[in-house]
Amino acid sequence: MNLRRSAAAALVVYAALVVWLTWPLAAHLRTRLPDTRSPCRYDPLYMGWVLAWETHALGTAPARLRDANIFHPARGTLFYGDTGFGALPYFMPPMLAGGNPTLALNLLFLGCIAATACSLHLVVVCWTGSELAGFIAGWTFLTTRWVLWDFVPTAPSYAVLQYFPWIVYLAARPARRLGQSLRLLPLVVLQCLTDVVYVAASVLAPLGLLSLGRLFRRGSRAAGLRLLVTIGLVLAVLAPIYAAHLAVRDANPDLARQTIWRFTLLPTSLPWGPIAMRFQSPATVTVVSLLLIATGAVLRLLEPGARRGRGQGEEAPAPGLAWRACCLWVVAGLVFSLSPSLYWYKTPINLPPLVVSFVTPLYQVVRSPERLRIASLVGLSLLAGLAFAQCARRLPARGRLAPATRPLLAAAIAAAMYAQYAGGILVPAAVGARPLPHVYPLAAAITGRSPIDRLLARSDGPLLELPVGSGSDLFAPTSHARAMYRSVFHWRPLLNGYDSYWPAGFAERMVLASRLPDPAALAALRDETSVELLLVHLPGLQPSQRAAWLALTDLPRRDDLRLAGRDGDDLLFEVRGR
Repeated sequence: MNLRRSAAAALVVYAALVVWLTWPLAAHLRTRLPDTRSPCRYDPLYMGWVLAWETHALGTAPARLRDANIFHPARGTLFYGDTGFGALPYFMPPMLAGGNPTLALNLLFLGCIAATACSLHLVVVCWTGSELAGFIAGWTFLTTRWVLWDFVPTAPSYAVLQYFPWIVYLAARPARRLGQSLRLLPLVVLQCLTDVVYVAASVLAPLGLLSLGRLFRRGSRAAGLRLLVTIGLVLAVLAPIYAAHLAVRDANPDLARQTIWRFTLLPTSLPWGPIAMRFQSPATVTVVSLLLIATGAVLRLLEPGARRGRGQGEEAPAPGLAWRACCLWVVAGLVFSLSPSLYWYKTPINLPPLVVSFVTPLYQVVRSPERLRIASLVGLSLLAGLAFAQCARRLPARGRLAPATRPLLAAAIAAAMYAQYAGGILVPAAVGARPLPHVYPLAAAITGRSPIDRLLARSDGPLLELPVGSGSDLFAPTSHARAMYRSVFHWRPLLNGYDSYWPAGFAERMVLASRLPDPAALAALRDETSVELLLVHLPGLQPSQRAAWLALTDLPRRDDLRLAGRDGDDLLFEVRGR
């Protein structure tokens, strides 16, 4: 078997499948973004901005990387949220080539989803020698709604999971030499850089459990130590990023209150909670996949004796070892995502104090522990491929129809997976999935081609975009995220900002911004930030505010504001005075 040829063919197949499943996104790569859920109106814009800023700063002034252009005049603003460095190698080339963040973001999303499915495919092929089993693994991933509908479209950097299957593969067999263990190092670092909180924990926690398990057995103790060394080196590489985030925490003693994301941790609902089709939970593979895994596991247990796999060379684990390795990642992802208080149906269950004391520090860092089930998603996808190979071995090997039985079985299973994925059928009543729309939802992206955008690009003074919110909600993520995305085309210092947290003083500045065009509020804001321009989007304003701004366009009635440009319902004002 030529693995390179298999990889090339698989990548083409999965790229075509991803394009089909998200059509017509591929026809609008430059001008549209996914709009599958309400967070798509702001979270992808944030990620597009952060990757564009990193591309811009690294290419022009790397020393300014940490001082991103949002939350002006605060410093170190890049590290108030997710930095997505792991996605940068895939975003940066198209961004540098065309300067279009929408195109770069869509290529990142579609390309890395296809690459992850391809990696799952190839790992199963290495373990089983079966291309059909590899396809079932990749298809299990693609028909998980979390991937193309629920969460990843809102956070495109999470599409970069293609290293994860190879980490599972290489970690499955204990390393005999340190060099073998260090092969994991670049893969783990690159995967952790996707997100240094959720994805990093999803990788490092199971690896830590695996190393501890090997330390308890005399025969594998040395391999456990080697794996611990590798994990230590990974943490050393990531240390500067964690240090930058910790510096933000140290500079903001009240950081926990400086956010719009204040959640109460809900108890995990068992047994359906981990696989329920919820926005944040990755372990939402189809029930067909779960039934396939269960069938394959039973057949594996009933199989007399242990067989060696038909994988590539001596490094390919035997089927039993591959099954155990994948089960470890599935269980680890589920366990680490449990809340201290659980429900079995409607019966409350409290975890033992030792377990609670172990996981409580984790909940002080993560807001959505469901995301830690990324390890479970990867493990379940691989198990589906292994299970198919196990079932296929029970099919007749001789006879006229024997060559067609395995492809027909794979086609039937894949069709059943897609039927559940698209139609929401064969789903437990407690989950209640809905059918998917026939057309992948898209929304128009900011292009940076309007007359206002061209005016903004002519100078580099601080800018505020209005409205910043409405009523008591002065931190509406959509308004701020759109301002950030538009800033990619001019890179002015921006008073607006949307992130996991905001710096001290930002809330007070937004209160002043909400009072504009009040002269006293403008004077206070100008004195604190030296703001030079106000970009006002009339449709988002309350009627009284809209009238006040429109009144300023008729005659030059104010010495501190001058209309500098207009494009339909967008007004650009120059702030005058000191």
